[in-house]
Amino acid sequence: MKKYSFLLASLWAGVVLGGSLIVAPAKFQVPSLTIPQLLEVGQVQFYWIGNAEILFAALLTLPLLYPPIRAQFSILVKGFLLLALTALIVQQGYLMPLLNVRTEATIAGEPVGPSHLHLVFVGIEILKILALIASCIFLKLEEESHATPRSKTS
Repeated sequence: MKKYSFLLASLWAGVVLGGSLIVAPAKFQVPSLTIPQLLEVGQVQFYWIGNAEILFAALLTLPLLYPPIRAQFSILVKGFLLLALTALIVQQGYLMPLLNVRTEATIAGEPVGPSHLHLVFVGIEILKILALIASCIFLKLEEESHATPRSKTS
């Protein structure tokens, strides 16, 4: 179960890192696209990234609701996975709807005032990636500590 969780947490971190922190800002380097076009692409991009994240989160957390499986994981692993899940819920449930309103207004040509929502979103992305990486590190450390034969001293 820990190998399965390690794989899912790694994939989730990779999707977030690649889709949100690398590709999202990179598309703004394309000079032939207008801001409304870039924002439309971004909406679709974050829709699919969000769906992938929800799938990874469900596949990681649902097994942890079953007590015999939950008992196999340390409090650290469970804590970091819970942190990543909480970050996703805040982003998808609170920030994305607010950002979508601003995006729709910009695409429609309406003026939007300054906002720190994108910076908050990026900060939570970084926190989520770090939580997922930490869960992977502890999953690996726990796996190795259980796999290492213990020597008996007399």
